[in-house]
Amino acid sequence: MFVEDEELMTVVVYYKKVGRHYVSYDDETFKDLDMPEEEKAEFKKLTVNTRQLTWGLYNDLQENAMVADQLGNRKWNYKVYKENKLRSIILNWDAKAKNEEGEFVVVPPSPQMITKMSPDIAETILNRYDQMTLIDEETEKKS
Repeated sequence: MFVEDEELMTVVVYYKKVGRHYVSYDDETFKDLDMPEEEKAEFKKLTVNTRQLTWGLYNDLQENAMVADQLGNRKWNYKVYKENKLRSIILNWDAKAKNEEGEFVVVPPSPQMITKMSPDIAETILNRYDQMTLIDEETEKKS
């Protein structure tokens, strides 16, 4: 009934750069892809540990997504909601970037680094997270 702080969920994303863009898949989609293994080997793996939403965090995200329009009316902004949600749920990851010495090091998931993610990778994380936290029809029928 109550979400414990230590109840983490792991989201796994497979991605590769294609030109100036990234292509990414969550782990469930990636394993079912009809793609030669040599091609799958070109993808990198990102493991993201996320927190579960609590009622309080859920409400805070909803409230913080309320923004004023040009007339001062408060409206719910989905973009702001998604950005805040992504920043709030990511606890840690194994994302790496080159440091000043040219070595790859793990980068902390700071708000600045999260906003630098490829949109495709960010959306893949959010979509997989939502899939993992929602009860599907089959699970609901069993309960």
